[in-house]
Amino acid sequence: MKRRELEEVVIRHSNHLEKFCNRLPGSFEQEDIHDLRVEYKKTRAFLRLLQLEKDAGDLKIPDKLKAIYHAGGKVRDMQLFLAELYGIGVAMQIPSSITHWCQQLFISKEQMVAAIEAVQFKKILNGITKELPRQLHDETLHKFMHQKIAAIHIVLLAADNENDLHIIRKQLKDIIYTIRVYEQDWGIPFPIKAWQSETQLNDMAGSLGDFNDRCGAISLLQAVYSDSSNDQEKIVLQDLHRHWLHLKEAQQRDLLQQVRTLNMEHSF
Repeated sequence: MKRRELEEVVIRHSNHLEKFCNRLPGSFEQEDIHDLRVEYKKTRAFLRLLQLEKDAGDLKIPDKLKAIYHAGGKVRDMQLFLAELYGIGVAMQIPSSITHWCQQLFISKEQMVAAIEAVQFKKILNGITKELPRQLHDETLHKFMHQKIAAIHIVLLAADNENDLHIIRKQLKDIIYTIRVYEQDWGIPFPIKAWQSETQLNDMAGSLGDFNDRCGAISLLQAVYSDSSNDQEKIVLQDLHRHWLHLKEAQQRDLLQQVRTLNMEHSF
């Protein structure tokens, strides 16, 4: 792919990021936050690929864009967390804790607005495009995929905890988003086939994402019940914490078995 095609991808996803940033303040729809974070991760994966070209410049996501991504993650995590508490009927039993979490959500939203207001998308776009290589070679794509698959295989040699699952998920997402650039942005088949099916990759990444959300919810829960001065609420929170830990441990055991069924080849 020549530089023009590379620029078109960067411009398209930069425009999508800007669109979601313009829509978020005031509404903070979960779907918009999700879509913004997906666009960010697509852009990050693409830049990681291009960074391997010999004539590429410093292709990194700017810090101000990272700030939006991380702030959005905090808002999303709290929204999902509160929705689950209401969904399982626990929220009414822990009003003080719910108030605390709602205050945290409000602060996170303010931080996200501030991060959005600090970004000049035109400046960011110009900064990225000037660092792009002249073209993307097939050999570079092969090198990138080899690195991602090798990283997964290395972790699988001794995978036994949630951090290992998180690393595998990150590598899978980079692979998946790179495939989508070829298929969705350029409208061409992905030239490498190192797995049984793309559906298997997507399903595994989705299951690992659900597990990551469970880990995040437990962290949010534990941070409050450890400091709670309300004995009645503390009992409810401790019971819920034990239940969620049990679910997490079972989910982790299942996922550690499932990731070993990933059939990803080095020879392509």
